[in-house]
Amino acid sequence: MPDTEDLAALTVAELVEQVRELRAANAQLRRQLHPVGPPLAAHALAGELIRQTALLARLGIEFRDDLEPMGLIQQTLQAVTVDLPADEATVVLIGPDRQPSQALTVALGAPRLLPPERAAELIGQGSAGWALRQGSSIVLLDLANDVRRFQLRELQTGGSLIATPIRQPTATTGVLIVYRLATNAFSSNELILIESIATQLSVALGAVQLSQQYRLRQHRFLNLLNLGQLATAGHTVGDVAARCYTIAIETFAARWGLLFLYPAPQAPLAWIEPANLAVDVPITAIGGAAQLAAESQHVVTVALGDDVTCLALPLTHDGTTIGGLALGFTGQRPSPGGLDWNLLELFASQTATVCATLQLVQRLHEQAQLLEELVTERTDQLQRSRDVLRMVFDSLPEGVVLLDESERLAAVNTVFANQIVGRHPRDLVGKTYAHLLRMIERAAPTTIELVPEARSGRQQLRLRQRLADGERSFLIERMGIPSSQGQPASRLEFWRRES
Repeated sequence: MPDTEDLAALTVAELVEQVRELRAANAQLRRQLHPVGPPLAAHALAGELIRQTALLARLGIEFRDDLEPMGLIQQTLQAVTVDLPADEATVVLIGPDRQPSQALTVALGAPRLLPPERAAELIGQGSAGWALRQGSSIVLLDLANDVRRFQLRELQTGGSLIATPIRQPTATTGVLIVYRLATNAFSSNELILIESIATQLSVALGAVQLSQQYRLRQHRFLNLLNLGQLATAGHTVGDVAARCYTIAIETFAARWGLLFLYPAPQAPLAWIEPANLAVDVPITAIGGAAQLAAESQHVVTVALGDDVTCLALPLTHDGTTIGGLALGFTGQRPSPGGLDWNLLELFASQTATVCATLQLVQRLHEQAQLLEELVTERTDQLQRSRDVLRMVFDSLPEGVVLLDESERLAAVNTVFANQIVGRHPRDLVGKTYAHLLRMIERAAPTTIELVPEARSGRQQLRLRQRLADGERSFLIERMGIPSSQGQPASRLEFWRRES
């Protein structure tokens, strides 16, 4: 081959030869990489793995859009029957009692609910029950001839079947059954795929369960927070007791919930009867448990019989024990499903706060009532003293006038108003002293002179009037009243008739 370092030095014929050699080397390399004939088994396996991975990825995406168990099950079964493919696929979920809770089957693309008796038969005597009990998959490649068929009661009499458990972190919650009409129809890769689908369904169901638990916990939390709405003047501790009874049943799956409070600091613990509720429980025994919880400041558990356990919690507000809360559960131990100790502590705390607030409101009402009664009593006493003073005031034989700091008439007796001025007392009260003198001067010519021999601390005046029937004279004695206890200074005048 000529030197190709300098292509410009090559002739046309040498260039053509060089291109021909390059093409031949390229064709040989292609034949080595892509031999003529059917695809290699490795290529087919890679394609199958890619298809299975795509199926799992698609299921993972679809599972995110559905938060209902039955919707997830239906999506899984339809994907298995269409994309695996399979002639029939079934999912059976079991509850805490190990009995079927949900069962769905898909055949020819049509979903239908599995009858409860058939689901129970699969769990009790079929391959589904075997997979649940063993915790591993069971593969029956020839139902008609497999010896295990005589131990398992299956609906199908022939074909191939795989049953794989659906496992959660703490328990096996169901089983996935895939069926094909043909015998020996499942490969090891398909078994792995079916187990992966069951695992993915288990994860999705676990997420749904967590979501439901979160929503339930949120609902219960809001219920407990709404308990604080009873802490108003329009409610009583009986309303709180009724609400506690309802929350104990609905939120904590208890048989009853009773409220006990101390009516006063030194009073014995008393049961608060729920408003508008009839309760038939042993109050004395339950009250003893609540008393023990309140005195010990700890949770107390007491068996009330063979099937009832009382759980009593102390009610504490601002470091002071105000009562106890008792819940009754069925069974020997108060640990039913759904019992959340954090929520239970919140329940006790909210109840204590509401009850303490209502007790404070009650005490304020009582104090306000006592104050109102005291004010009424003092007002009556004052009114009686005023009536007595008025009787004495009006019975004096001389005219009496009380002036305030602004020289206005604050009070006059009957003698002064009727006999001296000739008016009713209420016509004079509030008038200025100057106005009073003008009224007297308009009635008759009047002169006023100072009496020099007045007593010390008092001023005396003499007022004379010339009337049509003669002259009359009054000696006016003025006495100052100093201010005291916030009352301004005033003046008192006595009008005595001289002639």
